Amino acid sequence: MDEKLLDKVKKLLRLAERTNNEGEAAAAAGAAQRLIERHRLDVASLDLSEAREAPAEAPEQAVLDGAEGRRNRCAWRGSLASGVARANACRVYWTGPRLQIVGAPSDTATVRYLYAYLVREIDRLAETKSGGKAWVHAWRMGAVATVSQRLREARESVRREARAEAQASGAGGAAIVRVNAGIARIERAESAVEAVMAAMKLRKGKPAAVRAWGAYEQGRADGANIRIAAGAALGAGASGRING
Repeated sequence: MDEKLLDKVKKLLRLAERTNNEGEAAAAAGAAQRLIERHRLDVASLDLSEAREAPAEAPEQAVLDGAEGRRNRCAWRGSLASGVARANACRVYWTGPRLQIVGAPSDTATVRYLYAYLVREIDRLAETKSGGKAWVHAWRMGAVATVSQRLREARESVRREARAEAQASGAGGAAIVRVNAGIARIERAESAVEAVMAAMKLRKGKPAAVRAWGAYEQGRADGANIRIAAGAALGAGASGRING
């Protein structure tokens, strides 16, 4: 993530953390999400001459969650990592209890920052719940489902608005061509990540079981108030499992 952009996102989050008003917190989160996605699209929408001078970043593989102190896979963390990664042109997979990320370096940096923040936020809120272990697990899974949905919606919203702004700019067809070319570059980068994943021949894991559906639905409702900062696993080799 660009350092100036990261500073802006951090400022938005600090403002959100100073209030207990969930509406204000969610609004600040949405602003940060859109900021990252718009920045990604603006960079990708450079003129073709500039784009040729800046070749696309090759996908990297790195540890996203080292599972410090855990021996087993944490289902809600895996689902959260997958949602954040997919919203930012990356993918994740398991190696034992660890999560590995695949994506362009600038995108994996965004995912790392947002994932770490959301883990802390979900942990903080989970501590306020009084249910048993299965109940809290289901609540976390519900919260993650809503967060992931909001990330997807923000990404698509920014793209729709960018196209609308280009059409209304009076710059003729050139503006919309640049926006479409930028979206196409992002999608090509995502396809390169998918190719890396496919080459590893990973097995798709089973969805995590949810037994307390009331807790899951409560988590989904509470997830709408989680402050989001986004724009947004090796070792087991070919025997690893994809998460999402």
